Amino acid sequence: MSTVSLKKSGTGFLLRYGDVRLALDTGIRGETTLLSHSHSDHIGGLKNARHIIATKGTFDTWQARRSNRFDNKTIIKHGDMFGQIGVNITALNAGHVLGSTMFLLEFDDDLRVLYTGDFNNVDSLVHKAAKPVEADVLITEATYGMPQWVFPKRRTVYDNILDAATKVIDEGRIPLFHAYSLGKSQEAIALLQSGGFRVISGNTSIDKVCSVYKRHGVDLRHYTVHSKNLAQILDEAAVIVSSSSRHTVGNMQRMLGKKVFARYENKLEYFNLSGWTMGKFRERGFPLSAHSDFKGLLNFAREVNPRVAYCFTENGRTLSKHLSENGIHAVPLE
Repeated sequence: MSTVSLKKSGTGFLLRYGDVRLALDTGIRGETTLLSHSHSDHIGGLKNARHIIATKGTFDTWQARRSNRFDNKTIIKHGDMFGQIGVNITALNAGHVLGSTMFLLEFDDDLRVLYTGDFNNVDSLVHKAAKPVEADVLITEATYGMPQWVFPKRRTVYDNILDAATKVIDEGRIPLFHAYSLGKSQEAIALLQSGGFRVISGNTSIDKVCSVYKRHGVDLRHYTVHSKNLAQILDEAAVIVSSSSRHTVGNMQRMLGKKVFARYENKLEYFNLSGWTMGKFRERGFPLSAHSDFKGLLNFAREVNPRVAYCFTENGRTLSKHLSENGIHAVPLE
């Protein structure tokens, strides 16, 4: 049996096993890329890829935020298998953003390798949790791979966000929640609309991604910062979801005019929706994350039950240490 080789390349890795070569979340000239999702830190050099395998959700969210098109691509559904010489590739839900995918690689000699990409092992309002499958080799993210990053229950985080929105509005102010345009913003909009709030998206990038989520069956109802009756919506008590506070403020100023905007500017109260509100960063906001926390990473790896785990992202070394202490031989990739 050959040894799995993983080499860092751009935003991802080149995997080699026997005669099989696959690029994971990066583009390498002449190689096939397995694309887990379309966040910017996973799409480096895709113009170099010979062939890209991803879900329709991933290709659609990519297209919504960028102009690139890929002619040589294969759309794969979660649960479906794609075969090529030496390996069968099965797409599995990663629970991170729309279309996000883990890839199970089954080689001709029966070796099983699971590549997670970014994943979340808890359900959210708009994404289903990733489920582990057994594999001989696990290649796992380690974004929150340090013990201080253990998130509260998601329902608790949801309740805290809704309570904060209510409190700020009752004080005559305007809550603005900062969230990534792909994935987090849509979860925040779904949550706030479920709480009965009027929601304004603060960026065109959010609007474009929301349109994709809607096409994929996610019920999202919101106003945009470009609405002609923006002042009326704000006066009737509204919540803003923004992926860039600077751009949102600029958009509001252009829509309302400087004089009218001045009435609202000092009413804005900012919160961040991210796991980074915990740990060493302590940003103001709530730990709403699209990633698994430390305990989730450990539990997921235990259920995969690999002979060896490779951990990537900057906390890979720390997660590797803890996995090894839990009986899983682990190696950091970065």
